[in-house]
Amino acid sequence: MINPEAIKYFIELAKTQHMSRAAERLGVTQPTLSHSLKRLEDELGHLLFLRSKKGLSLTPAGQNLFEKSQELLQSWESVLNSVNEEVSVAKGRIRLGCHTAVAQYTLPLFLPALLKNYPDLKISLTHGLSRHMTEMVVSSQLDVAFAVNPNRHPDLIIKELARDKVTIWVPQACANPDILLMEPSLNQSQDILSKLEKKGLHFKRTIESSSLEVIAQLLNAGVGYAILPERVVKALSNIKVHPLRDAPVFEDKICVVYKPEFRKLKRGEIFLQELMNAF
Repeated sequence: MINPEAIKYFIELAKTQHMSRAAERLGVTQPTLSHSLKRLEDELGHLLFLRSKKGLSLTPAGQNLFEKSQELLQSWESVLNSVNEEVSVAKGRIRLGCHTAVAQYTLPLFLPALLKNYPDLKISLTHGLSRHMTEMVVSSQLDVAFAVNPNRHPDLIIKELARDKVTIWVPQACANPDILLMEPSLNQSQDILSKLEKKGLHFKRTIESSSLEVIAQLLNAGVGYAILPERVVKALSNIKVHPLRDAPVFEDKICVVYKPEFRKLKRGEIFLQELMNAF
């Protein structure tokens, strides 16, 4: 594989058309330069210079490479600059995933200041269940995610941000105490239902929704009782509810999930720093 150093050596040889002069200007030995040229010619399958007592002269293949080599070197330097900026400048896009309910009480805490202080940062949001967000970080579809009770994975760094509790909530004015509002796909909901059954407690009717925000709004409207995380309940302003006495409780851990390479980027370092400061 042709490396940028070989192209740099070739350009100097093409300009000076003299082995010892090019070696001196490059600060390398003549054998090093000669070996680099031989390897380059072997990889291309063409002679690049004609050798004579007077020095070197470009072959047609060498002339063609010389015309393209400056552009090649500039492109490589552009790539290097871009890579260096990734690790030294807080700019670019961060792909962030989280459940919509989690987004309500996490994003407002740090995003305003982060985006104000670093105007070259961009944020892309993806929403879904915590386990799906975690999987997307593992597969590099996301850079970072907020996940509730994430499973450990050898490729991931998982840091706890906060704790929460899921329980049954009762509206101040409940029109239907026989109705339970819930998100059935959540492990928390299934755990609480199982504990209710062991206590011999049952609701005649259930209303299922994939949106915790909708459940919170219906709870506040007095439609029925609801299984919800406390932070989701508190994120709804002017809500008048209280936890059901002696109801089962499920303890949640809200975590940030990312791969080690994310924090090596300047934008990743800044993102995590601002996030930790907010919590």
